[in-house]
Amino acid sequence: MTKSFLLMSAKANSISTILFLIILILPVFPLYAQEDENEDYPHFMLDEVVVTASRDLEQVRNIPANVTVITASDIEKSSARNIVDLLSAEGGLVQRGFFGNEKKAGVDIRGMGETSVSSVLVLVDGVRINPADMAGPDLSTLSLDQVERIEILRGAGSVLYGDGAVGGVINIITKPAGGPIGGLVRVEGGSYGSKKTTAMVRGSFDNLHFSAIGNYGDVDGYRENGQFRNKNLSSKLACDVGEWLKLSGKMRLHKDRYGFPGPLTIEQFREDPRQSPDTTGSRGETWEEAYGGGLEGCFGMFGDFSAKFMYGKRENAWIMLKTPGNIQERSRDLNLKHKWDLKLGHHLNELTLGFDYRRTDYYQVTSFTTKPFELIHRGYYFLEKFTLFDRWVFQGGFRYHDYENNITTSGTETNWLSKNYTAGLIRLFDFDTALSGSVFVNYATSFRMPDVDELGFATLDIRPQKGKHWDVGAKMLFWKRAEINLTWFFIRIEDEIWFDALNYINTNYDHPTRRKGVEAAFRFFPLDSFRVWGSYTYTDASFEEVDYEVPTVPRHKFVAGMNWEVFNWLDLGVTYNYVGSRPQGGNPIVGFRFEDMPSYEVLDAKVTLSLDKCGLRAFFAVNNLLDEQYYTLSYYDNVYPSPERNYRIGLEWCF
Repeated sequence: MTKSFLLMSAKANSISTILFLIILILPVFPLYAQEDENEDYPHFMLDEVVVTASRDLEQVRNIPANVTVITASDIEKSSARNIVDLLSAEGGLVQRGFFGNEKKAGVDIRGMGETSVSSVLVLVDGVRINPADMAGPDLSTLSLDQVERIEILRGAGSVLYGDGAVGGVINIITKPAGGPIGGLVRVEGGSYGSKKTTAMVRGSFDNLHFSAIGNYGDVDGYRENGQFRNKNLSSKLACDVGEWLKLSGKMRLHKDRYGFPGPLTIEQFREDPRQSPDTTGSRGETWEEAYGGGLEGCFGMFGDFSAKFMYGKRENAWIMLKTPGNIQERSRDLNLKHKWDLKLGHHLNELTLGFDYRRTDYYQVTSFTTKPFELIHRGYYFLEKFTLFDRWVFQGGFRYHDYENNITTSGTETNWLSKNYTAGLIRLFDFDTALSGSVFVNYATSFRMPDVDELGFATLDIRPQKGKHWDVGAKMLFWKRAEINLTWFFIRIEDEIWFDALNYINTNYDHPTRRKGVEAAFRFFPLDSFRVWGSYTYTDASFEEVDYEVPTVPRHKFVAGMNWEVFNWLDLGVTYNYVGSRPQGGNPIVGFRFEDMPSYEVLDAKVTLSLDKCGLRAFFAVNNLLDEQYYTLSYYDNVYPSPERNYRIGLEWCF
């Protein structure tokens, strides 16, 4: 115990020393960087235009919510290996993984805990990818090469997006079709036998735009039986029909094969975190395909109209401890939206009406159960935005949601209705160049229907959960060089759905749950070529009337980093990620008998060299630079280790 304590103290001291040195030398770095003669100021979050918060173009400062945008530049500078890594470096987003890679890994927002895979909604180009079961959105089906930007909306999004938009909404926007004809080829390699090859081509011919990107990845894995091999291919085609109508189509294919390393006991983890107790070769494979089409029309005084249709198919087969299982899922999505901009005197009135339809045919077969479901979601919503007194903006909305569940073998039907509201008020302010921004207050309700896995083993009275959300915040920009965002939130959920491991059944909590906390973030540009950023999140997730905490939710998370363009051809990036201790997963009544999962700290770095004249770019990235041994998930002292220090090197040619 003493030796363990001394090791932890030494590591903490070394980390503190490194952070102190970074803080100490940061002000010196820019002295060696060349001043940008361009008088344009850096682009800040307040100026970003996003689509997720209102399902239409809107500036971040005009949104009554905490919104973050990960831009193409941020992705390029990041040392992240995949989308999960990228998201986990954002304020308040906590990663959880089983395999030590992006397969079966996800992120939590605002302390949703173990059900975050169903309580955080993930979209790709505005269309949900959360499956009907508790597998969670499979972020391994997309590579970072396919992503143009990611928009993160913290808090309830049920009025606009329906079921599951409780803790937040993540909208992954893929690279658009069109632009100058060109492309790229990239090769990468690194630790644990990892190899990756990527190719992309895009361009335009008059009013016809296209793009295609594909990659192949192969890694032996950090742990025994942790191999992961995947292939991705996506393409887009768009056509401008005059100045008022645009037609588009897209395709996305994914295939992978992966191993199940399995959990380790605490003793096994300390002995060798790379081992696997499973000697049976447990493994799985996934095939996903998605095809979609859409149109966007601008009709002047008659408003703007858009329609999206998406067909998706997922097949997941596995063998776990020599026991096979299989899932087949087909989904059809239709999203219709019409928006009017109407001037009422000096006031701008924006009205959006929409309809969402999703139908899923789901069939799961294992050695002990069969789950044949047909699910239908219908949602009707409106969002009203009204400008008052020049600098006051009111936003309100409503959704009527109809849910049908049919067990196809027995004909048993379940119907639930949900009505949700949102109302927010924003005050814009601008004091020359010294200070600008906005303050906001917002109230919203949320809901989540039970997943098919939860319905498969559930109490007879299981029902949807309902939540109430309050947000108060401020977004401030100082002298167009420093930005600070502050948000206070409070969430109260009744009938929260959970898995009772003692009785092996899904049910609703007897007591309401509460999440409250503070989210703070900053960005500082001492020079255009040098950026410092960071965020801190405090989350208190607990139950009313009983002294238990919501499992797997840390109270503290801190992220900090810097990006420095040393020269036009050399870029340096450093990211530090701290996640505090948190209760282990499982039944909260039993979980208090086990020690909390320990906090962990991860330091990542990336160096990028660019020769723009030749179209060449090379990078070297190190993740977990301090070689921390840690895990992001644990149940009753059974842990799922994450990789130790690892590196990647890559070379890219753009043409």
